[in-house]
Order: sequence, then C-alpha cells, then structure tokens
Amino acid sequence: MVDAIVLEDALKVVRLFLEQEQIEEAVDYIRGLHPSDAAEVLARLEPEERLPIIRRLSSEELADIVERMDEDDMAAIARQMQHERLVHVLERMEPDAAADLLGEMPDVEKATLLAEMADAGEVAPLLEYPPDTAGGIMNRVGPMLRRHMTVAEALEFLRRHYKDERELYYLYVLDRHGRLVGVVSLRSLILADPHQKIEEIMNPEVITVPADMDQEEVARLLARYDFLALPVVDEENHLLGIVTVDDVIDVLEEEATEDIYRLAQMSEHSEIFSPIRQALANRLPWLVVNLFTAFLASAVVSLFESTIARAAVLATFMPIVAGQGGNAGTQTMTIMVRSLALGELDVQDMWRALRYEVLVGLLNGLAIGLLVGLVAWVWKANPMLGVVIALAMIGNMLAAAVAGVVVPLVLKMVRVDPALASSIFVTTVTDVCGFFFFLSLGSWLLL
Repeated sequence: MVDAIVLEDALKVVRLFLEQEQIEEAVDYIRGLHPSDAAEVLARLEPEERLPIIRRLSSEELADIVERMDEDDMAAIARQMQHERLVHVLERMEPDAAADLLGEMPDVEKATLLAEMADAGEVAPLLEYPPDTAGGIMNRVGPMLRRHMTVAEALEFLRRHYKDERELYYLYVLDRHGRLVGVVSLRSLILADPHQKIEEIMNPEVITVPADMDQEEVARLLARYDFLALPVVDEENHLLGIVTVDDVIDVLEEEATEDIYRLAQMSEHSEIFSPIRQALANRLPWLVVNLFTAFLASAVVSLFESTIARAAVLATFMPIVAGQGGNAGTQTMTIMVRSLALGELDVQDMWRALRYEVLVGLLNGLAIGLLVGLVAWVWKANPMLGVVIALAMIGNMLAAAVAGVVVPLVLKMVRVDPALASSIFVTTVTDVCGFFFFLSLGSWLLL
C-alpha cells in the first residue's frame, strides 16, 4: 500500500484526468500502479468517478485489483458491473477472494452467479463456512503428493500440476483417501536422493487447524510457528484447503480495527464521513448506556450533598480521584483484553492476574496518592485533606486493578466480547468507588 501522501497524489492525478475527460489516460495511469495501490485509489473514488474506469479495465485487471480490497469495497465495485462482466471477473479472482465477494451478495444473486461461473466448484465449498473461520478464509488446494512417490516422480508431478510459484508454500502428502499424513519442504525435496520415497523424507507431524477455528486463532498459530501456511482439515483429517500468511495479514488488520472500535463502544463498520444516520446508529446506543452508568456515579455523589456543602473544597479534588482511577483501570483493562485476544491469558489465570495487578495498583496508588495528597496539603494548607485524598486515591487504584482484571474475564466467561463492553463497567466501578471513598473519608475526617 502506498503511503498517505502518495495515495493522495495518485487520487489527484486520476481525478485531474477525469475532470479533463481524459478517460484513457486515467485508465492507463491506474494500470501503471501496483494492483494494491490501484485498489486503494479505486476504493477512494466516488462511484460516478470510477465507473468509466471499471468499464475500460479488462476482467483480468479488475480481478487482480478487486481481490485486494476489503469486502465492502469489493461489493461497491461489483454493484457497478453488469452481471455478465461480474461473472468473468469472479472467474479470474482467487477462489477465497471470490468467495468473500459472493458472501456480500443476496442469496438469489449469489446462487445465480455461482451457476454461471466455470470454476464454481472451487468457490462454492468455501461459502459453506462462516467468513471469520479457517474454512472461510482458506484457499482450495491443487493435487497433492502421495507417500509412495519417489522424489523424482514428485518433482515431475509439481512441474506438471503447478505453474505459479505462489501456489507452493509447503508440499502436503495425502493417503489414497485424501487424509493428510505428512508435509515435505521444498528444500528436503531438492536435496533428497531422486530414488527415495516421499514417505522417507516427509515429516508426519503436521500442525493443522479445523475448518471451524476462528480466524484470529489461525493468525496466532501462524505467528507462533512462523509458518507461511497452515492446512485446514475436517474431523477425519481430510485436507480441505490451506490458510496462507497473506490471508491472515488482512485478518489481523480487521481484528485490530474491530477491537479498537469496540474499546470505544463503536461498531467496527464506523468510518469517518459515513452517513449521519449510520454514525448515530453506531454510536448513540452506547452513549445511552454510558449515560445510565454516569447517573449511578451521580447517585453516589448525591448521598454526600451535605458533606460537599460543608466542605466545598472536596469538589475541587473529586475529578482527580475518579479520573486517575479511570486511567489506571483502563490501563489494566487494555492489557487484559489484549492478552485474552492473543491467547496469552485465560479464565483459569484470573487469580494470578488479580494478585499481580492488585500489587501494581497498590504501588501506583501509594505513589500517586502521596503525590496528590502532598499537593492538596500545600495548595489548600490542610494536612487532613491531603490524608483524605491520598487514602481515597489508594483505594480507587485498588478498585481499578480489580475491575480491570475481573470485568474482561467475567465478560469472556459469559461469552460477551471483552473489547466491546469492558470500558463501560470498569469506568463505572472507578467513578463510583472513587467518589464513595473520597466523600466518605471526607465526611469522617474533615467534618
């Protein structure tokens, strides 16, 4: 992908050609870009701007560009193609990308397109799996090696059946029933004696993933083992396809974007300059939920109205206690959500994580509490006020540590995405506890 400045320059060039009605020059410029860059440019153009370009690009060129887009942009481009043209483009796309595009279409249109595609047999099986699973992102595989082949026969087999080097990540070995029994590296194949059998040089210990495994877990496995691809198998170990590293790069970007949005209680489909109605639908419901939790914190404050009236100085420091607790809770929560997402932590680790974060929270609370207490003492010339705010800060830091650990783990236990709902509950705990600790201590020690 080009960087932002180059992308903006490319957009300006294409739009300048279009404004001057130099359509062929715009198309030639698009052709001169790397397909990934061309995909970015086409996606950023308005529908009426890209239509003449789409009409002039060949089906092969469009397929190479469209398969590098995300699903929403793919669908937007597809809606601008005539039916017959779309069939030709789908036939020239990689099967997994074609399946992604078809997955964005209504069932009737999807069935019609599949019926007219010459290679529908490679695409249709991929549509049987949810799009966020190993089966949904895998590529179908070509002919595989057999254990009884000699090395010389295997090399000739590869030359005969594979024309594109990008198809060769690892050489998997199947038995006569299509079950996966081993894997051979190209290096081993090249260095082996031509008369050796494949079963003599293959590794029978193959790391596989089931078709229903979540795509995020597949990405973690590829990263953990530094593999270029992982085979996808069914319950009887039949080879269904492979997931390659370039497939999961897109997955990691999508999942990271989704988690970032969810931490802010926003839909992963939120975009800048999206339609106002869609923006409201994505954001307003969670703001309403936050509003009710804010009323809970306000209710705690209302319990101490007489205290605040008699010691108005407390109102000056209330936001500090609640705010610092919220910041500490967000730190702990973010670490927990990330660790859960990466599989570094599970529910069974709750007590160990809780002990660790409580210790960190206690030390942070002592340091921040003493610092804020000293400032309050010097600023307001009231040593007891310093004691109150220091103790409240320590208590709220401990509450933040507990909430930051427990909330994401409990949400995971009840099958709610921790990234989606954690921050609401954590900040509610730190606001309520912060106000309660500070105002109750103030009532006790200052009045």
